[in-house]
This record gives sequence, C-alpha cells and structure tokens, in this order.
Amino acid sequence: MINIRQNKGFALVFSLIFLFLIVSFVTVYIAAVANGFIISNQTAKDTKAYYVAEAGLADAYERISALGAGTAVSSTCVNPFIPSTCTAPYIPAATTDNGVYAVGASSGSYKVSIVYSSAPRTNYIITSTGTYGNETRTLQLKIIGATIAKYAYWTNSEFNPVLNSNVWWITGMITNGLVQTNGTLNIYGNPTFNSRVTESGASPNYFNNTSVPNNIFVGKLTNNAPTVSLPPAATLSDFQTAGSSAGLVLTGASTIIFDSNGQVTVTGKVINSNCATTTTYNNTTISPPANGVIYVQSTKTIAKCNSNAQDGSATVQGTVSGQLTVAADQNIYISGNVLYNQYPLPTTSNPAGYPNSTDMVGLVANNNVTVLEGSAPSQLTIDGVMMAITGSFNVDQYTVNKDPINGGSADGAVMNQFGSLINSYRGPIGTFNTTTGLLVSGWSDNQSYDNRLVNSAPPGFPPLTNDLGYGVYSKLYFYECNAGACM
Repeated sequence: MINIRQNKGFALVFSLIFLFLIVSFVTVYIAAVANGFIISNQTAKDTKAYYVAEAGLADAYERISALGAGTAVSSTCVNPFIPSTCTAPYIPAATTDNGVYAVGASSGSYKVSIVYSSAPRTNYIITSTGTYGNETRTLQLKIIGATIAKYAYWTNSEFNPVLNSNVWWITGMITNGLVQTNGTLNIYGNPTFNSRVTESGASPNYFNNTSVPNNIFVGKLTNNAPTVSLPPAATLSDFQTAGSSAGLVLTGASTIIFDSNGQVTVTGKVINSNCATTTTYNNTTISPPANGVIYVQSTKTIAKCNSNAQDGSATVQGTVSGQLTVAADQNIYISGNVLYNQYPLPTTSNPAGYPNSTDMVGLVANNNVTVLEGSAPSQLTIDGVMMAITGSFNVDQYTVNKDPINGGSADGAVMNQFGSLINSYRGPIGTFNTTTGLLVSGWSDNQSYDNRLVNSAPPGFPPLTNDLGYGVYSKLYFYECNAGACM
C-alpha cells in the first residue's frame, strides 16, 4: 500500500531544496551583476581619468605653443614630476587659474606641471594628473622646439626669379629626409625622394611623360599642403646679436677655415662703431667664440663707415670639430669640402660611424649660399645646415663642365650634402640635356638628412613658428607614469 503522507513530505522537501537553489542562483547572479557594474563603473572612471589627463597635456601644449618664440617658466613644485606637489600655476596666470582645471562635472579635473630647459634648445617636460571620481592617471610628454632644419630640403618656390625659369630635379638626384616646398616641384625623368614630400602645389610639374611617380616618390607625396614659413625676418639679426654678445663679428669680406682640432683660421677685420679697425686677422688660427656664432657684416651696417659696399660675405671650407654657425648679411661662399671631423653616419673608412658625434655647422646667408666652381673639387661633400634666407643655394659657374663627363652622363661630378638645405628659391647647380635627361655640366646632387637635426640645431638657430605665430614642437616621448610618479 502507498503511503500518501510520505510522498507529500518528499515533495515538500524537494520543493524547498529547489526553491533554495533558485534563491541562491538569483542571489549569486545579482551579486555578479552588481560586482560587474562596480567594475565597469571603475573602469569607466579609470578611462575618463586618462582622458582628463590627456586634456591637461593638450591644455599645456596649447598654452606653450601660443607663446611662439617665448618661453614659459617651470612650475614651482616639491617634485616637478608629481603635479600634486605643485603650489604655483604651470603657466603664470594667478588671476585666472591656479594650475588646477575643472573638466565638465566637478568629478573630473586635472593638474599639470612643466619643467623648462633651454638645452639643447627650448624644450618642456609636461606632466598631467587627471582625476575622475576616485580614479587618477598620470601622463608625461616631452616636447622640443623645432627649427627650420627639421626639413632635409625647404624652399618657398621652385621658380628662380634671377634666371626667370624653373629649376629641375632630374634622374640621378637622390634626396633622403623630409621635403617641403611652398611651390610646385619641377621633375624631369625620375629623381628619387626616399622620404615624405609635401608641396603646396596641386601636382608636380613633369617635363615629359617619362616620369613614373611611384618610382620618384618612394615616401608619401602630399599635394595642396599648407605652406611652411621661414623664421621671421628677425632671423638674421638674431645671429648678429648672438655674434655681438658672446660670438665674433667680422666686418667686410672674410674667410673662415674650419680646423679638425676644433679651431678656426680666420682672415678678416673687427671694426668698431667709429669705423676703426680694432683687430686684423690674416690667416690667423684662433679658438672659436664661446657661443659658436661668427657673424660677417657689411661695412654699410656701420654708419660712420659711410659705405654702401656689398662686402658682408664669408668664404668657408674645412673640417668642423665642435659646433659652429657662420652667418653673413650678404653671401656664404663654399670654396671646398665642409666636413665633420666625426661623421655621424657609417663611411667606407669607418663602417661604425660616430653615432654620438656632436660636430655640427650652420651656414646662413641673407642672400645666397654659393659653391665656387673654380676651387671646389669635382667630388664635393658639404656637411651642415645651409640656409639662404632670401636667395638660393647654387653653383656660381654651373654651366662649366666640372669633370670630364662621359657622354653627358651623371657619373662625373657629384655633390653630396649631409644635413639640411633651406633656400628661398631653388638655385642651379648644373645643366642637363633636355632630350636625354643626362647631366651636361656642374654637379649631380645627393642629399641626405642628418637625423640629429630633429632634436638639435647649430648654434643660434631660432625656433620655428607657424603663420599664426605659434611655436612648432616635436615630440620626444610620451608615456603613462607608474603609480602616479614619473621619472
């Protein structure tokens, strides 16, 4: 006989166990959902704290850039790399802020500190701590002021107003490094650009249909790019001021020969404001000036000389050891090789090169930087940053057959440039046969960029600003700090 009472008891127990399991599962599920919500909420806050910290970096960068060539002082902090220890605003503006900036709701804010340095040139370490709710993230960015030497080649125009004609890039020419022209490139055949090229023109001007753009622009070509301006007109006076303070100012045509022992051999005069010669150098070997800047001016710049002579030019050659800049209010003439004593890149004679080389030279002319064909070797090397502010880089007798060139091919005279070439408009260095495209006279040209110029420049080079007067900076590094502490 079946015991109905026992079956009812079993069913009740089973129901209670089942109900208990359901309640347990629901409890665990609710706890898991709640915990997931908490974790999700914390993750969201953590992400927002990162974005807030980024906003702090952007704010500081914008303020620093807006100063143009000016500088911002370092923050006053117990630890300059931990913004929470700072008591002074990172950009002095006590009436408008205190270094802490609200972002949207009160739960989001950031605090920023900066550390300024002028060596090797204007640079900043920006540290930003962003807070959102109970989460914080700290980011650090280091930027350095760019100079026009960030380009391997820069020109305002590829049309030469002196020749009243275009100047061409031809087959055999090789350029490594950033190229920027505010004009339009003139291409014959297939020269090679191995790095990014930007031009303000709509398209290169191709001489004929033999050009293959994909073979020419190995790096990316960007057309209709914004113009990039030279430093302001005050550039030349900046070099003159540097020469007058801790440098050397020569008046009248002068010669500077770089010596591999770090000295310079000078021919020229120092003339005072009364037009009296105070020092005469006649092939005299001297130590370079303290700030590395030699400035050559015309006698017409001294009122009491009563002169209109265009004699503010410098002739240079030799092996550079150390860092120097020669600037002239007229022209720079290159009479022979300009070489670094410790060449940064590998060479045949030194496969390892000198990766830590500090040798660097700037050649700055208000008018032209000109190679003297009569004295320069057929295999010519020019190391350094060349800048022709209102003129061009050129060869004086570019129509002369510098080296016996077999059949007009480009296997004869070769000019190797290592550094940066900045000129207002493109100048001639040779001629070519418009039927064959082969070099007829002058030099073929190879340009290689000195990558050290991304973060460095020869003495006296001013910072680069854009058309709005904002400073132009390069990023040295960006990372997130560990546990809110950097460096």
